[in-house]
Amino acid sequence: MKHGLTSIACTLLLLTSGFATAQTSTDALTFSNPWIRASVPGQTNGAGYLEINNKSTQTTALTAANSDRADRVEIHTIIREDGVAKMREVKQIEVPATGKVTLQPGGYHIMFVGLKQPFKEGETIPVNLNFAGGQVTTVQFKVMAPTFTGGSQPMQHQMMKGH
Repeated sequence: MKHGLTSIACTLLLLTSGFATAQTSTDALTFSNPWIRASVPGQTNGAGYLEINNKSTQTTALTAANSDRADRVEIHTIIREDGVAKMREVKQIEVPATGKVTLQPGGYHIMFVGLKQPFKEGETIPVNLNFAGGQVTTVQFKVMAPTFTGGSQPMQHQMMKGH
């Protein structure tokens, strides 16, 4: 019940204040500024971003994500090869003990592959984040304008299989 009320409170905060520094939390993890860019016509994939803070003295890892809004959800990073930015799937993202990791444009992100319907600006998308040890947390991602960059410059990248 406590987790459900926290999710509702975060959703209301995001809806009433635009893009805010809302936080969802678990016992050891907090999730700040979860957002997704709105889809543009013809777009079949999308990306989600957030900051994960680990209050625990134990390192953990984001190992998977899922959402009913896409055929599959993957964890990706951007690497540079020969001056070209390429997107690569990763098995996990480590969240250091008493530290944080930021998923942002041009770096780690949650990739929604095969969107079942476009992401529309203003809506909220629930995403289940799976962590090492079996912890699963649902985080509400706010859909922002297609031009929103979260403070980073937009980046074009190609999707690569593997790694």
